[in-house]
Amino acid sequence: MKERRRDVRLVEENKVILSLMTGEIRPGAPVVFHSLTRDISMGGLRIMTGVRLEVGARVRLDITLGRSHRRVRAVAEVRWIRDLYDDEVFEAGLQFVGLDPDTEFALMDHIFGGRGESSA
Repeated sequence: MKERRRDVRLVEENKVILSLMTGEIRPGAPVVFHSLTRDISMGGLRIMTGVRLEVGARVRLDITLGRSHRRVRAVAEVRWIRDLYDDEVFEAGLQFVGLDPDTEFALMDHIFGGRGESSA
């Protein structure tokens, strides 16, 4: 079956802190969740989380890129959500929205820069 994705995906776990930009409980008080990536690309990422995010919601991301040891910040939109374990663990696809040039470069370097490295 032909791959339909347009971006190369790097399968790895990275720590992510998500802050909801919509649906805040109290105005000005962000709702924060911790998560892990399942994969990451220039277009977005797939995460595993204990929170059911709403499709279309925007989130601020603080991603610690494990292999390159860089921290990047971005905004993303929830494109899809899937229940993995009885409303306790979810998988979600997030699409980056308007990456700034520094973040875009850091992601490029992380995704494409370490392709020849071994994990031994």
